[in-house]
Amino acid sequence: MISFNWVITLPKHLTAEQFDGWYLGIHTELAKVAHKIIRYSINRRVSVQPEVAHGDYFRIAQEYWGDWDSMVECWNHTTGWALLGDGMVNMGLQPGTLPGIALTEHVQFEVAQPAQFSTFQRGYRARKDGTITKFIAFGLAKDKAGIKDWYAKTLGDLGKDPLVREHVFGTSVGKIIRLGMVGTLPSEGQLLYDWNMELWFDSNEHAIAYLDSPEFKEKFAALREASTDTLAGLFRGQEMLMLNTALPHVDE
Repeated sequence: MISFNWVITLPKHLTAEQFDGWYLGIHTELAKVAHKIIRYSINRRVSVQPEVAHGDYFRIAQEYWGDWDSMVECWNHTTGWALLGDGMVNMGLQPGTLPGIALTEHVQFEVAQPAQFSTFQRGYRARKDGTITKFIAFGLAKDKAGIKDWYAKTLGDLGKDPLVREHVFGTSVGKIIRLGMVGTLPSEGQLLYDWNMELWFDSNEHAIAYLDSPEFKEKFAALREASTDTLAGLFRGQEMLMLNTALPHVDE
């Protein structure tokens, strides 16, 4: 899958309540029907952050397509233009509001106790409201070609701790999206991150306990040392769309 991650700061002309009234009431409904989208997740910063959190952010929006061509096709489709237009007239699409994006392919690492979803509730089973606690980070790698292997060797075992319910690391596909005749994503002034990291937890308390541990802080410090322009925070996340593609039958 190809993941499109938007880092969103709170626009100066909106309160958090005004932003969420528009975002949750209008924008997310448009995103759910985006052309060929297969997964959509929204995440809002929580009030209590771990010591390793840093940077300016309010929400992270995560959208997924099966491959690069499908994603580019969406952003040049009427549904993609509707999303961009809705964003532009309500929050703006400038770097001040959307400072960076990540276009990445992910590696899913093993965890001791994997997260589980309910196909009936369409959400994470740890909470009745279908939400999850996520630690999400981004950065520019000093060694772009080697960051994927370096991460697997240095931080690939984070999921050994039972508090970690999911662990993924994405690296950039190294491309930009061309929009119509003149537009691009990222736009001028926006960062295009080389990597993004994601850890899931059952609760904010579990997340803080793990992320503030000396072992994690030491490893995360190594990731920051191998990077520049990093951003990290704790979020309350919610899956907005889950579509599954049928797989060929295999007898076991």
